[in-house]
Amino acid sequence: MTTTEKRTDRPAERPRVAAAAARASIALRERTGREVPQWLRDTAEGRPTTPPADLT
Repeated sequence: MTTTEKRTDRPAERPRVAAAAARASIALRERTGREVPQWLRDTAEGRPTTPPADLT
C-alpha cells in the first residue's frame, strides 16, 4: 500500500462500517421475513451494543 492510498481499516471508521453492514443485514432479514434482533438494530443506529454470547 502506498501513502496515497486511502486506508479503510482505521479505528475511527470501524463504527461506520459496522453500522453499514448492520443496515444491509437488516434489509436482507426483512426481505426474507426473518426476525431482526434488537442488538442488530442498535448497531445500525450507531449505539454501543454487545452481541449475544453465541455470536462472539
